Amino acid sequence: MKLIIGLFALVAASSVFAADTSSGCGMGYEVAPKQSLVSSSTRSLVNATFSNSIAMTLGTSGCAKHSIVKNDAKGIHFAEANMNQLAVEMSRGNGEFVAGFAGVFGCQNAEAFGSMVQAKYESVLPSANTSGVELYNNVKAEIRNNATLSASCSLI
Repeated sequence: MKLIIGLFALVAASSVFAADTSSGCGMGYEVAPKQSLVSSSTRSLVNATFSNSIAMTLGTSGCAKHSIVKNDAKGIHFAEANMNQLAVEMSRGNGEFVAGFAGVFGCQNAEAFGSMVQAKYESVLPSANTSGVELYNNVKAEIRNNATLSASCSLI
């Protein structure tokens, strides 16, 4: 009995640290929109019962992509696979790989993206040992700090 109570307490305590601030979505959210434990449980039950997971996944039930599940894998893979070419072209501010990298972030204006990575070259590629993940995250941070690009790059 002590083991069961201990496990319950552990699960309950860990949920506090993993608190989700999203308000929910899908059919369950339409039924129980309040932010409470009962509403959250009701949403989960309704969403599981009526199997609208596909609609929720595809974004047709008012579900925005949650920050926990955002996938940066394609951008990181692009950066890792093309690291040498990106380093050369980013120093110039243009080129095929820079334009492709701009596309990874959903930037329509490849010229503005190229100018930014050229101007911020030292901060996006601080050393010869910079990894693809670091490059991707550094460029993403610089886009967020750039008023023009943060407004025009759709995947940030």
